[in-house]
Amino acid sequence: MRPGRLHLRVLLAALPLVMSFGSACGTVDVGPQTDPPLPCNARSDFFVSDVWPKYFAQYSCNQSSCHNASSGRGYFRLYDVSMVTAPAPTAPSSAWPFEWQQNFANVEQNISCANPTSSIVLTIPSGQSTPHPGGLVVTDIPDAEQLFTTWLQ
Repeated sequence: MRPGRLHLRVLLAALPLVMSFGSACGTVDVGPQTDPPLPCNARSDFFVSDVWPKYFAQYSCNQSSCHNASSGRGYFRLYDVSMVTAPAPTAPSSAWPFEWQQNFANVEQNISCANPTSSIVLTIPSGQSTPHPGGLVVTDIPDAEQLFTTWLQ
């Protein structure tokens, strides 16, 4: 017998053993889904007309001592839009001024459409989750929760 055939016979003889071992193990539980949540399709018109002025501007989130894009703290950054014309609510966000586009995109990455009141841009500054380094910022939590719920559902 040539060496090549011997190796093949050994492999074929071991195959049932390997197959039975694999099936004895069953399926492997890989645990819960760990992918980041898919971004939601938050309404851009409501962001411009309600969310920005009644939440992010009201609580001064884009100030230099907070989350200003150039001098703020943390990973969450917002641009000052006080001198930038607000986009028309009917305009697609792709046509918005740069600062508005960036703010909308940065906020959108930190919201939960599945559970709007668990959005981290709401829970952290309102003291409902990880403590906000700047302290409790959102003073009217029920109104803020209603705003996010209206926006994201």
